[in-house]
Amino acid sequence: MIIRLFCPKCAYEGSKSLVDYAEVEVPLPVTRLTDDGTYEARCGRGHISSVRLLNAKFELLFEMGLNALVDGYAREAVSSFAASLERFYEFYWRVAMRHLSAPEEAVSNAWKSLSRQSERQLGAYISASLLLEHKMPQLLNPNKDIEFRNAVIHKGYIPSIEEAMEFGNTVMAIINGTLDNLRRLAPEAVKEIYESLLPKRPDETAESADEITGAVNILTPVDVMHPPEPGDGRLGKVSDQFARILSEREPKKLALLSKEEMKRRRPNHFQE
Repeated sequence: MIIRLFCPKCAYEGSKSLVDYAEVEVPLPVTRLTDDGTYEARCGRGHISSVRLLNAKFELLFEMGLNALVDGYAREAVSSFAASLERFYEFYWRVAMRHLSAPEEAVSNAWKSLSRQSERQLGAYISASLLLEHKMPQLLNPNKDIEFRNAVIHKGYIPSIEEAMEFGNTVMAIINGTLDNLRRLAPEAVKEIYESLLPKRPDETAESADEITGAVNILTPVDVMHPPEPGDGRLGKVSDQFARILSEREPKKLALLSKEEMKRRRPNHFQE
């Protein structure tokens, strides 16, 4: 999966004359995903900068599954969707533990015993749901979804695009439905855990443009901090995402918006 970065130095130069909105005529560097979420951006003007990708792991894995489907790789899509759901289990568990005031060191030690076995993680997710929501969470159907996932991942079954899309729709419904509950029940814990899982900002002591670093966020259909909205191409089922993904692969300009303009365009994301 290719991701589009931006050049912090070009953005800094363009912001000097920014009023509300501007488009900067510079090539946006692209790269492939890495596990640590940090990248070296080299733009067409010769700048070299550091950029962090501000997304939870399960958001990126789901987007990888969508990109795999667009490119015709159904088996890889199923694997990415399944991995996305497992990492969402971890996210949910950590949010629940933070909301319930479990000691941070105890949480860290507990996860060490859970991290290598998916069945233990599933059990932790179910237990966390019982504690936080007082009910069983929505799970994959054992006679359909789990059997299909295991056949693809462990038995070498090659699924059709339609089968992969159906599995993706199931995973997306589970994640988004549960995210809605988390935002309602534990909004502060959601924000704190989300931010704790992101790549850390490097110390910046110099104010020179040469020392500027940047951060980008990919808007996905399973998005913690920026839920899908009408018109942004992320609502609907898996198949409804394809046009957005193809559009995002086209050349783009760097758009700069003032904070006031951002509030005007996306008021729901700037609530005090």
